[in-house]
Amino acid sequence: MIPSIKPIKECKGCQLNLAKTCAIFHHPVLKWKNRKCEGYNNPMYISHYERTLKPEGARARKVMRIETAKVKKTVGHRDGRHKLAARF
Repeated sequence: MIPSIKPIKECKGCQLNLAKTCAIFHHPVLKWKNRKCEGYNNPMYISHYERTLKPEGARARKVMRIETAKVKKTVGHRDGRHKLAARF
């Protein structure tokens, strides 16, 4: 069975965690077998990702829009009610 490409709970605070994938490793679960991932907030891997692999242009703007929408969805209204997450 092929391991999942999704980051696991140990990847939560890492800057390389892209929510659905890892920025560097194809199977992050295999990197945590020895209780320590070599890429967890490693400055060398982070700088490599920002220099070569990070999306630019329209793709980067789309990623930024998605991230800000996730934050805005959690903010309540002035009357104390939360915004609806589902569309009708």
